[in-house]
Amino acid sequence: MSNRIFDTLTTRTVEFNLGIVHRIYLNNKDIPKQNAETNSYQIIDVKPLNGTLPTIQKPIKARPLLRGISDSITKGDLVLFAYISKKVYYMGPLNTYNNPNISHAPFYNKKLFTRSDIDPSLVGSTGYGVDYPSLTGNSKIEKKKNSTLDIQPREAFYDSSKLSDLTFEGRHGNSIRLGSRAIFPHLNISNNNMKSEEVLNDGSIISMLSNGSIAQNYGLLPNSFRLSVDPIPKEGEEVSLYRLNKGSGEESFNYAFGHEGDTDTKTDFDQIIIFSDRITFDARSPLGGNFTVSANNNINFGARNNFTLNNSGYSVINSNNIYLGVQSKEKTEPIVLGNELRLILIRIMEILNKARANVQGVALPLVDGNLKPLNFSSIDEIGTILQELKDLDPQNGSLFLSKHHYIEQNDRSQNNEG
Repeated sequence: MSNRIFDTLTTRTVEFNLGIVHRIYLNNKDIPKQNAETNSYQIIDVKPLNGTLPTIQKPIKARPLLRGISDSITKGDLVLFAYISKKVYYMGPLNTYNNPNISHAPFYNKKLFTRSDIDPSLVGSTGYGVDYPSLTGNSKIEKKKNSTLDIQPREAFYDSSKLSDLTFEGRHGNSIRLGSRAIFPHLNISNNNMKSEEVLNDGSIISMLSNGSIAQNYGLLPNSFRLSVDPIPKEGEEVSLYRLNKGSGEESFNYAFGHEGDTDTKTDFDQIIIFSDRITFDARSPLGGNFTVSANNNINFGARNNFTLNNSGYSVINSNNIYLGVQSKEKTEPIVLGNELRLILIRIMEILNKARANVQGVALPLVDGNLKPLNFSSIDEIGTILQELKDLDPQNGSLFLSKHHYIEQNDRSQNNEG
């Protein structure tokens, strides 16, 4: 008995047939109610092409064969379909032109589809709809040879040992590449890129690299890549005073990170880069919506124009040293501690209050311009100032003490000056 079951299973076959997509359904509202499923996304009407009279073949509804992966599909695409357990499944579209934007049947002829519920004037000569959003210049992404990163190190074996990357491509210049250079993996996510390879200055790109500098991975000259805040100066121009690393005391953004010259001393080349015309980060949860940035070395922010920091709560800058302006690192103009200034001014006023003029051995009080003795009582102007200095509350502010901005006490007991 078990042998007969095994024989039945092993001899059962699934036959795939060739067909052209007649209609696609993007949601449950697209598809007639009598044919609707729980989710009608990417269900298609397919017209078989393996019959002797394909013009009379009726469209058959088919669903994607694979559960979690469904390719982009449109009317006119060429597909394979099969009957499995009384249902029709399809695979495709077929890669008829090795171009992500074009996958129609090379042999399409309108005469094959004279009987159709779609107005023939709405269909082009390829079988695609006349308003199908085709793009000129869009091609399949390639893997060009990178002499710096691909060969490790035997050039003569490149042709017999090279390998392609795993790529997922949309129709209009967006792709995901899971690939490698030699044994070092990289992952690129690019959008709105019409080039045959990912680039840094067109569209948007997120890259995860594990070897080589940014310039090396994208085929750039060694010193030709800079961040937007660090333009490469033209001949005769000075380097910008506001470049990213200005004032850091070191090359805090390493443009050559992962350069092959570092191979002997460095073991970690992993880096992530994100480039686009505009980038927005937003942690929007009212409860745990925190945005955290952490680095084991430096954090650098740079802007060619303005830098703005807004928040409705408080701001804390906890740092060993804070310098406002590059020149402030020379430490010639320290910031004044408001309460310490208040205490010194009180001491000065009290010294003046005790001051006397010595006239023939008699101590006389100081006088003002009208020869009136200076009186430091609370009703006198100077006495009022002295009392106001004594009454100043450093935590609540007034006069020259800010109510909104505070700095820490001087403490160098830990010898932690940066």
